[in-house]
Amino acid sequence: MSAHLDPATPDPSPTSAPPTGTGITLVVTERVRRSQLEAYEAWARRLHVLQGAQPGFVGLHVLRDLSGPVAEYVTLVRFRDRASLEAWRSSPAYREALTELDRFTAGEVEYREAQGLEAWFDRPSRLPAPPLWKNVLVGVVGVYPQIMLFAWLLAPVTGDWPAWAATLATASLSTLFLNWPVLPLLSRALRSWLYPARRGA
Repeated sequence: MSAHLDPATPDPSPTSAPPTGTGITLVVTERVRRSQLEAYEAWARRLHVLQGAQPGFVGLHVLRDLSGPVAEYVTLVRFRDRASLEAWRSSPAYREALTELDRFTAGEVEYREAQGLEAWFDRPSRLPAPPLWKNVLVGVVGVYPQIMLFAWLLAPVTGDWPAWAATLATASLSTLFLNWPVLPLLSRALRSWLYPARRGA
């Protein structure tokens, strides 16, 4: 399982195969009371271990924001397909884990499902979505260098291929790495630019 937090936050779980551009993502936003941060993160680590053993689980990504009066965690949990996600959500282990969640959180936990790359531009519901031009710009910044790099790296192999096949190979690798880890890292690094309303929160 793969999880990414702010640099000061310890990795909560082991590593697994990176997610691809397909599948479905459960986006969970939790606002955690500061007095419960240590207990919440210990609970989250146990939950992530359970998720890693769930059939159809692909990977997860965690963003943490401590700038507000309560800590905010946005967790993106990716599964291979909707059936795998529903199996996890109905599992006894998940339901039992949820019984502990209320003692850590301040307010309602928000759940949303997303497909493809849209999950990486997720934000708390109280913030406006980034304008389309920002999302497009981040995507271009993420994918263009990869297209150039993979075209160069694959040239010895694809040099004699038809143009469409060589382009498909380059595009496939670029899309894979855009989804993980390039776009998650870019969205985190550019978070204050994508969501300027967060400044001073």
